[in-house]
Amino acid sequence: MVTEQLRRLARRRGQTEVPAGETALSPEDVKLLEQARARQRLEQNFEGFPHRTERIGQHIKTMLGKSGVKGGRILEIGGRANPYKDWFPGFEYSCLDLEITEPGVIQGDITNCPEIESGSFDAIISVDVFEHIREPWLAAPEIVRLLRPGGFTYHSTLFSWRYHPTPVDYWRFTPEAMTFLFKDLRMMQSQFDTVERRRSLLGKGKHKLDSDAFGGWRENWRVFYAGVKNDPDAQRGVSALAALQQAEADQQAARDNPFGTHTDS
Repeated sequence: MVTEQLRRLARRRGQTEVPAGETALSPEDVKLLEQARARQRLEQNFEGFPHRTERIGQHIKTMLGKSGVKGGRILEIGGRANPYKDWFPGFEYSCLDLEITEPGVIQGDITNCPEIESGSFDAIISVDVFEHIREPWLAAPEIVRLLRPGGFTYHSTLFSWRYHPTPVDYWRFTPEAMTFLFKDLRMMQSQFDTVERRRSLLGKGKHKLDSDAFGGWRENWRVFYAGVKNDPDAQRGVSALAALQQAEADQQAARDNPFGTHTDS
């Protein structure tokens, strides 16, 4: 892989061949080789982490535990294959989608679903959904409405990713954008997820992209948001203050290292 990367870099400089042995390389070529190796390390960084579904599922579970929500009803928006259902065995799990794709799916539009009663869910989650919502500024308050007081919500979406209409690809988000959309909640965590930043993601079928100058589609930045709906009836006093202080400390620790103790760069 490195040799091929160096050849491409060499061709861009007008060279036709790359010396076979590193000892024959010029100082400029050595620098190019070092750059190629550094890029390769970035491209392979995601391999040191669990698969995306497992990684995000574990993060949702961790943040849910920190929110104080221990059970009840959980709604996944757009999770047609229910990839996160098994992560929450203590919850009554439901899925909302625009179409009934399998038995048990609630058909509805998260930007406006008056058929669902306010405060119906203890937790609402979505993964790879917000970029496909035409009017996310309507979806966020509807999610807040559907949450019970003290309820938890988590959303993993995209900041930089290849174009992938399923059926339509509308938006990209920053952490600040997600925090603004959910301004009526208490934000637990909102930040970038760069685990797959340099992974080659070309897509499949009719949506497959041509490789760019680096051999693939690059700069894959995800964004996640976790928040809690205020509960006006929550306990007050010393114990509540201690719990709040502990929650704030947990949130700071999560912001510093959102995916656990893995420190590879």
